Amino acid sequence: MKYLLSIHVLFILLISCAAAQKRDNARKDDALTKSLEIAYERKAIKGFSVSIVNENGPVYSNGFGFADLDQNKPYDSNSIQNIASISKTLIGIALLKAQELGKLNINDPINIYLPFEVINPQYPEAPILIKHLAYHTSSITDPDEVYAKSYVLSKDAHREDEGVYDYFNTSDTYISLQDFIGNCLSEKGKWYTKNMFINARPGETREYSNIAAALCALVIEHAVGEDYRTFTKQHILIPLKMGNSGWTSTDIDSTKRSRLFVNNEKMIAEYSLITYADGGFITSSNDLGLFLSELINGYRGTGKLLSPDSYKKLFEKKRFIDNGKVEDYGVFIEFRDGFLKVKNDMIGHNGSDPGVFTAMYFNPTTHVGKILLVNTDTDFREDVWPEIEEIWKSLSDYKIML
Repeated sequence: MKYLLSIHVLFILLISCAAAQKRDNARKDDALTKSLEIAYERKAIKGFSVSIVNENGPVYSNGFGFADLDQNKPYDSNSIQNIASISKTLIGIALLKAQELGKLNINDPINIYLPFEVINPQYPEAPILIKHLAYHTSSITDPDEVYAKSYVLSKDAHREDEGVYDYFNTSDTYISLQDFIGNCLSEKGKWYTKNMFINARPGETREYSNIAAALCALVIEHAVGEDYRTFTKQHILIPLKMGNSGWTSTDIDSTKRSRLFVNNEKMIAEYSLITYADGGFITSSNDLGLFLSELINGYRGTGKLLSPDSYKKLFEKKRFIDNGKVEDYGVFIEFRDGFLKVKNDMIGHNGSDPGVFTAMYFNPTTHVGKILLVNTDTDFREDVWPEIEEIWKSLSDYKIML
């Protein structure tokens, strides 16, 4: 009888503790929501969404503001937009998946897989290896006048409330990724100059390059014999059930897509990236949270997209010194000790493009990650950055409470 009574008391205590925990979590969620609402009241950002995740999935997800100019379409955690350079983290997963499948080795020279040769003319005897692309040490650089050719307008007629950057190109200039890379980096390419390469031997100096990242996606295409978009859908999006994500408008529910903005009064004309792999992935904070949870699990040795050995390679640190500061990088991944004025160890990536600011990082000790997607340009209003910093601090404070 006493045994049964003890079980009954324990059961009541467990229920009571679970209820208390639920109330505590709700209190923390409410506090974060209020803090983010206060940040949004600065009105520098048209719309944004956030997500906090751990190895089990989402812990908190929410959206604020609007996805259209007329404020008829709220921006929520399922709103979709392109996420700029966070897209490169998918290249890292795809690259190591291709290696697992025996299609390539990251120590291979890239020219084994390309229909044209890419050689630094200042070091013609030094081959560029695939891993050089992954660590941004290929010696390839992004001259503004060349890389800007990747930004192509979706249409050439625009509304008065749509802004067009002067470097945007007309819709008829769209070409394939392979043609773009060939024009940039092949000696026979129409935009090729020696200035496409820095004066450094491949593998020695880190030079962040969007073109080199897109080139890595092209290498993967030729190695696996399949379009990069199809390959990433098969090996990343479908396994993670990221049904709200893709590379083109045909991959997603266009009714959920947010417009991008110069400021609260003006949209940015719709555009696409020829070098889509380096910055053109389209997703929501909810879907991206599934990907970040997988990265956390991969770091812990329990990911499902890659083997434990491949994940070790993804997160294997390579150390570089830039202007006297020591920095560590993985395969298309960053290691940081702080971001947006918040000191914290974190692993991930951030990105920006016209009308876009994004950040995706997780803490390697707590295994808690956070995501921020913003649909407003960061270049035209001084009060944008204080609002973004306030949002990021709110997410960080919540993560500490967890």
